[in-house]
Amino acid sequence: MNQKIFRGPILASIFLSLINDKSDHGLHGYAISKAVRDRFGIGVGASTLYPELKRLEEHGFIVSSWEVALGRARKQYRITRKGQGLLREYYMELEAVIPLFVTCRT
Repeated sequence: MNQKIFRGPILASIFLSLINDKSDHGLHGYAISKAVRDRFGIGVGASTLYPELKRLEEHGFIVSSWEVALGRARKQYRITRKGQGLLREYYMELEAVIPLFVTCRT
C-alpha cells in the first residue's frame, strides 16, 4: 500500500479517530502507532507520529497530559470537542467522496 496517502487530513483523521475511541483513558504515542500498524498495515514512525500529534495539539484538536503507569511516565492524548467536530467533518467529506472512487473503478 502506498504510504503517501496516509498524510495530511487522512492521517489526522486516523489519529483523531483512534484517540476518540479511547477518549476515557487517552492513548500514548506508541499505542497510536501500534493501532495504525494493526488496523492498516502501515508503520508510522516517530518522525511522522509526533509532529502530527504536536500539530493537532497546537490547533486545539487534542490535549495531552503526562501520566505514570507501572512506574513509567507517558504522554496521553485525548480528543477535544473541537477535535470531535473536525473528525465529524472528515467523516462527512469521506462519505461524499468514497462513492466517486467506487464508481470510477467499475
